[in-house]
Amino acid sequence: MKIGILIYTYNRIDDAVINMDIIKYHWNKSILLNDAIIAHSYNGNREWYKNKYLETKLIRSRNSWHYQGAADLIDSGMKYFSKRKDIDYVIVLAADTWLIDADYIESVILEMRQNNLFVATCAWGNSQRNELSDVGMATDFIIVDNKWAAKYKLFPLKYKSFYNKYNELFTYKNSHTINVEKLMFTRYIQAINRYDLNSIGSRNRIYNHIHIMKEREPIHINNKWERQMYWRDIGILTHHSPCDKRIILYDNNIKYGSGIYKLLNSDDLSYYNKGITVMEDNCN
Repeated sequence: MKIGILIYTYNRIDDAVINMDIIKYHWNKSILLNDAIIAHSYNGNREWYKNKYLETKLIRSRNSWHYQGAADLIDSGMKYFSKRKDIDYVIVLAADTWLIDADYIESVILEMRQNNLFVATCAWGNSQRNELSDVGMATDFIIVDNKWAAKYKLFPLKYKSFYNKYNELFTYKNSHTINVEKLMFTRYIQAINRYDLNSIGSRNRIYNHIHIMKEREPIHINNKWERQMYWRDIGILTHHSPCDKRIILYDNNIKYGSGIYKLLNSDDLSYYNKGITVMEDNCN
């Protein structure tokens, strides 16, 4: 098997760099993951990120507004991978979602392969609301069967066309946003229905091909939708502040790569992501 990784971001450029460091220098003990192909889908200012770092492919695109922007970045990256017939599975990651346990990732992919599962994800919910059909699929970390996704048109998400078509209805129902995670689940159902005509209207068939990462659920810790940021047992870090992540990297002896070295050894973190996420009171 050959694995692709799609990292997507607008302005979390130092998060993206460290994400690549982790993949290249700390997944190397995994036979499955040690030669993974990285694509970086980026729609920020060119001056913020002038040249490639460790990615095989840097995909630049125009920035759109927040929710559409995330969907567009995923679409751009998956368009690249859809043409890579050598790639079996793609791990889609938001730049600030770091995976430090390669064994866990490998185990998920091997289970997908063994049991004919096309997507691995978890619900974007909380303890009271945690059904995929209600809250959608987490898109900050999702694994997809690349060849299946290309054949049955899991992507593109086409957020803009969906928004233009249904925004009035969402406004009428007093919904403030069109949720990327729910749109992802919608596109999955459509792809499954193309794959298996008998799945139309069948809840069991729709869920038969998903690996749900129960170890990560619930994503949110309360009904205010405040997120859990660290899953120690499976090595997932999603903190927005570099201060919190620095402690975890240090505790896990993760030190290789220029981005990691800079984070671990800098007294002043104002450089990080152009200063957008630094919380000085957490860096003592």
